[in-house]
Amino acid sequence: MPSFDYSDIIDLPYPHDDWNFLMKHPRMATVARAKIFSPFAALRGHTDAIDDTAKRNLNVNRDDLLEDGMSELEDSFALLVSALDAGEHPEVRVTFFVQGAESSEGVGTYETVVGVAKKVDSVTHVLFVAGRQIPLQDIRKLDVNGQD
Repeated sequence: MPSFDYSDIIDLPYPHDDWNFLMKHPRMATVARAKIFSPFAALRGHTDAIDDTAKRNLNVNRDDLLEDGMSELEDSFALLVSALDAGEHPEVRVTFFVQGAESSEGVGTYETVVGVAKKVDSVTHVLFVAGRQIPLQDIRKLDVNGQD
């Protein structure tokens, strides 16, 4: 291997201090530099496949409420109905069961929605929250204004 002798350039100033260097090689904008290091999808559809697998693996059996859970839910529901009857629209946190599309009956996931309660339809037994229609029989937990 050839040996290199850098004695002729070792003490030269760093080229960035030179105006001519900056004119020939202008600095890249920060946004453009960020694009260089941004992540990319090496495998198209891989993220979607992982998400689908995670959803399938997160499916659980629908649980039945025990007596104490049922009384808590009834208390929260009574508080919500009285607030709605008074013309208020309280913020609620609702945890409810969602049947899996490709799952057998009673297997799915539990979702939590936080939003303003619009109304409770006593005919169809549906709670309207944050643009969602949640069947009352699917609700497992209901917090009204952060109250348990």
